[in-house]
This record gives sequence, C-alpha cells and structure tokens, in this order.
Amino acid sequence: MINAVSLVLVFFALVAVGLTNEPGNCPGVTYKTCPFEYKINDCCAQADCPSGAACCVQPCGNVCRRMSPAPIGTPFKDGTECKLGHVGPESWYQKAWNNIFG
Repeated sequence: MINAVSLVLVFFALVAVGLTNEPGNCPGVTYKTCPFEYKINDCCAQADCPSGAACCVQPCGNVCRRMSPAPIGTPFKDGTECKLGHVGPESWYQKAWNNIFG
C-alpha cells in the first residue's frame, strides 16, 4: 500500500516538474510588425506568467498569453536577455549622458 502511494506521489511530482520546465504553446500573432519604436515586456521568464499562460514573443514585446493547443507562436526562452517594462531607443539626453559618463 505504501509503495503504491509513493509511486503515485513520484509520478505527480515528475509531471509537475515537466509542466513547469517547458514553455507552453503560444497562439499566433495578430500583427507581424510593431508600429511603435519601443517595446513593452510584460514577462522575461515563463515563471513571470500565471498558471495556464505562457510568456510569448510578440512584435511589440513579450506578453503572457493563454496557452494554445497547437504551437503557432514563439514562446520566450528562459535565459534569453530581456528587460521588463518599457524598452526602446535611447532619448537624446540618455545618449548624451552615456557619452559623457560612459
């Protein structure tokens, strides 16, 4: 009896680990290009998204999307360089600051 319970617990633990390590399937994108000069990343890892959602690469930034049954879109790969929030071209004063202070 104890061996059967242990086997079931190990099975569920392996399933849980398998589900958390793999990114989900992302749905397709509506727009192929972003009309803005900046992006807004809502997620930079699969762990940033709630259960049942995947961090997906979209033209205007990474967003958490509900997983689709088929792999249509592009899931964000954990470990890839990413910055949360507003990401865009440097303003003139940011460029000047970086030129002065490196």
